[in-house]
Amino acid sequence: MMPRPEKLGDSLIIETINRYVPEVIQTMVGLTATPAQGIENYPQPSILQGVTGSISLSGRANGIVYTAYSESLSKHVAEKILGGSAGDQDISDVVAELTNMIAGNLKSTLCDMGYNCALSIPSVMRGDEITVSAKNATICVANHYAIEGSSDSLRVLVFASLEN
Repeated sequence: MMPRPEKLGDSLIIETINRYVPEVIQTMVGLTATPAQGIENYPQPSILQGVTGSISLSGRANGIVYTAYSESLSKHVAEKILGGSAGDQDISDVVAELTNMIAGNLKSTLCDMGYNCALSIPSVMRGDEITVSAKNATICVANHYAIEGSSDSLRVLVFASLEN
């Protein structure tokens, strides 16, 4: 049973990503992703580093989903999926696809609640200091996921606003 729209807020978005991030990582990568508690009212702008995937939501739900990997975690995940060595383009492709799958599950949940929206194509950024924010976001959440076989964690951020 899907939650009622009036309950939609930071905690429901955290619950949603905590359900789908481990599922996507387990299914696609074959690794366990263990969520931390989650952070509501996540500060903006935020600084990310390493390899970051992003995908926008537009419609009754507007915003952006970020998946932030360290360089070593992105390589670890890509090599597990590909079954061998992974170059920069391979890593970018894997990060883009995982971001798409995570955001797609979030979109499905939002649409089921009446917040119809569409996804952009994913993009991937690399850098030591990537500043991200979303203007007018009323939902600002993040969580870290411990990934089996890595000392680094995956960070997922969602900045969004909803039409009434």
